[in-house]
Order: sequence, then structure tokens, then C-alpha cells
Amino acid sequence: MKVICKENTGFNLLETTYEIGYTKETVFGLDKNKNYTVYGICQWRKSLHFLIMVEEGNFPSWYPAELFNVIDNMLPLEWYFDYYVGSDISAVWGYKELLDDNRFDELMERNKDAVKVFLKRKQEIDELLDCHNQQQS
Repeated sequence: MKVICKENTGFNLLETTYEIGYTKETVFGLDKNKNYTVYGICQWRKSLHFLIMVEEGNFPSWYPAELFNVIDNMLPLEWYFDYYVGSDISAVWGYKELLDDNRFDELMERNKDAVKVFLKRKQEIDELLDCHNQQQS
């Protein structure tokens, strides 16, 4: 899935996103009008977030979905979904390992093994999207 950044501040976030802890003054490390690939989706409390790697060499991070417009809604075939009752993270869509016990948290904690798996899956997703884009041309 590809998105384009329409906002990089917290000024126009939804009320449910402010409840997580973001403010109108929050500044996100995103470039307005830049396209990004989504490597996972989660429902954090009542706010939808996208897993994005802003620049090569940086770590992936979760960003509120309302910062973006979807420009290519194709999801990778190898994505999985899980729903968690009674958790702050109530749903996750993404590569298989992202749904494994503790892997979600390990990725956010920058665990070396979790980042290594993410980078492998990122490469696979990027190749799939490149192939899709070539077929569309």
C-alpha cells in the first residue's frame, strides 16, 4: 500500500488520536507531499496507524493514518491479521512475524532480530510493489 503525506503536524488529528498522547503541536518526521510505503497497519486504542520507514537507514515507526491519503490500496498477498481483545493494540495487519507474540513490541524497542525481520519483509514488499507498478505502466 502506498500513501502520500498530507500533514506532518498534529494540528488536524482526530480526537481519538489526541487521546493517545499526541497534541496539535506534535511534529512528525515526515515530508509533506512525499509518497511512503505502508509495511503494517495497527489499531492503537481507537486510532489507525501505518508502519512506515521514513528514510533508508532509519527505523520503522507508526504514524497516525489521518496524516496520509492512500494512493495505491494494494496490500501484499502475504499479509496477515489478528485481533486482540482488551489490549491497547486491538488489531494488526502486516507481515506474519509482526503478529507474533512480542514481535510488535520488539520492533518498537528496536530489537536487532525484529529489525532484521522487518528489513527482510520490507524488501519483499518493495519488490512486490515495484512489480505491480511496472505492470500498471
